[in-house]
Amino acid sequence: MKENNLTFLWKLFKPYTHFMLLAILGGIIESLAMAGIVFIIKNIIDDVFIAKDLTSLKLVVVAIIGIAFFKQLGFFMRDFLYPLAIFKVIKKIRADIYNRLLNAEPSFFITNNLGDILSRITNDLEAFTKTVRLLSVNLITQIFTVIAMIIVLIYRDWQLFLIFLLSVPFLAVSLNYFGNKRKKYSQRLRESFAEFTQIVNQILSGIEVVKLFDKKIFIRLFEKINNKLYHRQKKDSFYETIYLAVVEFIAYLATAAIIFYGGYRIINGNLTTGEFFSFLGGVVILINSLQVLQRGAVQIKALNPIVDRIKYLLNIPLEEDKGIEFTGLKEAVIYKDVYLKIKDQNILNGINLKINAKEKLGIVGLTGSGKSTMVKILPALVKNYDGEVYLDNNELKDYKISSLRKKIGMVSQDVFIFNDTVRNNLLIAKPDATDEELIQALKKAKADFVFKLEKGLDTVLGEKGSRLSGGERQRLSIARIFLKKPDILIIDEGTSALDVKTEEEVIKNIFTEFENHTVLMITHRLKILEKTQRIIVIDKGKIVEEGTKDQLISKKGIFYRFITISGEKITE
Repeated sequence: MKENNLTFLWKLFKPYTHFMLLAILGGIIESLAMAGIVFIIKNIIDDVFIAKDLTSLKLVVVAIIGIAFFKQLGFFMRDFLYPLAIFKVIKKIRADIYNRLLNAEPSFFITNNLGDILSRITNDLEAFTKTVRLLSVNLITQIFTVIAMIIVLIYRDWQLFLIFLLSVPFLAVSLNYFGNKRKKYSQRLRESFAEFTQIVNQILSGIEVVKLFDKKIFIRLFEKINNKLYHRQKKDSFYETIYLAVVEFIAYLATAAIIFYGGYRIINGNLTTGEFFSFLGGVVILINSLQVLQRGAVQIKALNPIVDRIKYLLNIPLEEDKGIEFTGLKEAVIYKDVYLKIKDQNILNGINLKINAKEKLGIVGLTGSGKSTMVKILPALVKNYDGEVYLDNNELKDYKISSLRKKIGMVSQDVFIFNDTVRNNLLIAKPDATDEELIQALKKAKADFVFKLEKGLDTVLGEKGSRLSGGERQRLSIARIFLKKPDILIIDEGTSALDVKTEEEVIKNIFTEFENHTVLMITHRLKILEKTQRIIVIDKGKIVEEGTKDQLISKKGIFYRFITISGEKITE
């Protein structure tokens, strides 16, 4: 594993070194118990079975019971305390990743797909937990078991031990070759798991679309990804299995040589039966321990790409919440030659606009014209623009982000509802709101349906608000705005799913509540635009028309054509 990954792991586990040291102590105790078992095999065979000594039999039984007790004590210390340290590390990693995602730069979510992020959080963390636990549980004991067995074997018969040493170079070659293969296919396997998670997430998120159209394309895509995952799993398993088979074959060859040479010496009277079986038992344990160690070494190489993928999430670029405190708009919002490119696509192409404080501005444009992107700049949901955006006398980027978002509210066409209660879905706007405040906000948003739910404010709304209609979700989102009472309110098609009567009542309440606030309305509804003081028309990232409703209609330009096509009744 790369040094930086070792340093990373050390930093993770450092706070829990006391658990690790106790687990290591348990591993040492267990290893010594294993060595004790090998050591007394000679006495069992020579003193009990061959010499038929009753006293020796009693001592051997007591020794076995004592060894068994200490072995299990060591096992408990190792198998409980080390995993406990791992679970604490994983808990911290989960919390760190969650906080990173909450505070990540918005651009991160544009350049990274959701499926890959979810795969890293779920599949990779699970693989990390499993691999590190497997390594820790086995390697601690096996390292000390190998040391203890080597000491016992050399003590028993150094000549037989030399035969065993001849197999070590072959084992090392096998480790290096198959370890590199495992590392390669482990990385590819992680990538395939990410693709698999992504497609499943897409299908579940868009299940209605999937059901309404031909499923063949989805099935073909899934089969392609599923087959790739299968083949990579097969390769990964193949190299691990064949490695173990080669190692075991080498071990059998070494054992056969030891049996031949040991048997020869027993026949010639140079070695007792007890000594030989004690040595042979030690060799079996030593080979098993070496196999575990070598398998662990292969796992370490497989762990490397997993650690890299987790570290990627732990190094997500964070937003810096520093700068001037935004306390509310006093004079105007000014866009000066604002350009924006996302993934080589020009979104904004020279926006110049002044929005006076407390002004009610209507924004119109075709889908993809850049109108939503333009307003998302204000709460710093889009940042990497060229040009300047001023809120009063300071450029937007000079303000503290948290203060901007505290004073700027936004209602979008696509509303996100958490799988939680109505109450908690509202409290994100004002955590200290009373029930009376929640009820009043719901009434202003015409979200009276909440009061008919079986548990009212404490009704759980389901994944993405699955229990609600599109209009109900929008009204709940608008209720949040009435609770938050932002200084600058942005409504981006936020009433599009409402019926005409409900929309008129909600808009009336919004304009009443935010009479002394700045309101930006992205809408295609002429009835709403009539309530605004000024309208701008955006096309291909540029403001192409500007004026009141009557002025724009009289021009009979883009706005006029747009309203005509939409079927709205024009009254001049």
